[in-house]
Order: sequence, then C-alpha cells, then structure tokens
Amino acid sequence: MAFIKISKTLIHFILIPLLSYSSYSFSEGKEQSKVTVIYPDVKSSSNNVFPEIVKGIKSAFKGEVITLKLPQNFNSKDIISSITTQQVIALGKPGLVIGKEVNHNKLVVLGALPVIAHNMSGISSMASPQSLFEPLKTLAPKVQNITVVYSKSSAWLMEDAKKEAKRINLHLNAILVDDLQMAVKTYDDFFQTTASENTVLWLPLDPISVNDTIIVPTLLEKAWNNKVTIISSTPSHVKRGVLYATVPDHISMGQQLAIFMQKIENKNISSIVKALKTIKLAMNLRTAKHLGYQYSQSKIEEFAFTFPE
Repeated sequence: MAFIKISKTLIHFILIPLLSYSSYSFSEGKEQSKVTVIYPDVKSSSNNVFPEIVKGIKSAFKGEVITLKLPQNFNSKDIISSITTQQVIALGKPGLVIGKEVNHNKLVVLGALPVIAHNMSGISSMASPQSLFEPLKTLAPKVQNITVVYSKSSAWLMEDAKKEAKRINLHLNAILVDDLQMAVKTYDDFFQTTASENTVLWLPLDPISVNDTIIVPTLLEKAWNNKVTIISSTPSHVKRGVLYATVPDHISMGQQLAIFMQKIENKNISSIVKALKTIKLAMNLRTAKHLGYQYSQSKIEEFAFTFPE
C-alpha cells in the first residue's frame, strides 16, 4: 500500500485557517447579551418602583443592562435612535409608547403594566392566580369556592386561574361581562343567590368589572353585611375593607422580566403574557376579625402591610 507524504509546511497551511475559523465561531457564540431597559424618570423620593425593578433586572440578566430614563416630555424619535440593542424591556405607560414603536424590529418585553398591549409580550403587574389563591388555605380556610367577574381585558388570566383553583381543591366560577351595567347585574345576582361564608369574591385588575367608583364601594358594603370574603389584585382595596390584596415585589418583578427576556430570546414567538409570580400581601385585620379569622403574631409579621395601621 502506498502512502502520500505530506510536508509539515502543507499541514501548517491547512490547519491554521481551520483553527482560526473555529476560534472565531466560538467567540461569536459567546458574545454577551445586551438589553436596554426603558422606564419613566419619576421625580419623587418616595417612588422607588422603577429603580427597584431595574435593580432586579440587573441582578438576573446574564449580560449588559443599559438603562434609558424617559423624562416627562420626550421625543420618541430621539429615544428610538439612541437604542443600540436588539433586546428592550419597556416599563410603565411611557415605556409602552416606545415599546410599540420598536416592536417590529426588536425583541420587546413589557413590564409594570396591569394589561399588556395586544400582540406584545410581557409580564403583567397582576399577581398570578397561584400567588393570589394559595394564601386562602391558611388565611380564609372556610373558603371552598372562588367567584370572579371579568371583562375581555383580564380574560387572558382566567384559564390559569381555573387550573390553579382546581390544583388546590377550590372551584372557580368565572363570569364574563361586556360592560359596566352587566357587571352590576352580575354582582347583584351573586349576592342574591351565591354569596356565602365559603365563597370568596376575587377582584382582578379590570377597569369594567372592578370599577373603583361605581362597583367597589357597593361590593364592600354588601360583603361586610353578608360576611363574604373579598380578595383583590389592587393593594389600595385593603384599606377600604377587602381581606387581603396582592402587593408587587418590584425587585422580583425585575428578576422575572430578565429571565423571561432570556427565555424568549431567539425564539419565534408572536406574543406571550405572564402574570407576576412573586408578590407580597397587604392584610386588613379588622375585616379578618369580622369574618372570624385570627392570625398569630408571626403570621402577621409576614404581611407587607396591615390595616388598620
């Protein structure tokens, strides 16, 4: 058998380009991810919501985080021209304005909004059903059923809500309404036929079914008179008399946004909306006592806020 003798010089010319190409490809794959976080510059020493969300994003995002504050009055074209990354996390309503503009050619994730814009991805500030329902087992053990009245704006959450209620052996009765008048009638029917000590009424973040001016005051009065438990996705409702409400954990919100961005990166996804997983609770102890519930001091210390103060 004959062998072809290859000179060391020839081997050198063959291998060096291959090694160089391999090294180049490896370094390209290792390029650090970058994301621009856009959020409103709120001029208030007491408002640390957005800085905390950004802090959470920075702690969880595996790459470089570039922050871009939006002044109260801004020019969209100027802001858009200053975005150099292909990934954008847009926070709050001002962030949404920019997010919509760049969504066609960049990967955009929305946050710090109760409702995520149609055909966009993001994490709603509404607590996940798991975070909202699980505390019922210890804080309102009489409860066996959950009733929620909702409109199209919060319909995206209902499938998960049904699954979560079933998981913890509770029944969810979800009622879709089209307008305020229909919502009022539905609540009237609830208190006439369904309301009891073993049923909790859940108030989601919904501009129609949970109208703060017309619906909520009446619901609270009727619930108190009938000893019906109400839980809410709106923190301010606790002071007004609901048993408990969810309070966003802003650092955890930022961490969830960062992880969510990295999960959908480079995937062909039109839109995904997720609920907020990590929350804290605000509790009305006066309402709890009225409903016949008492908690240990150690349990009370777990709540983010308690009322009356």
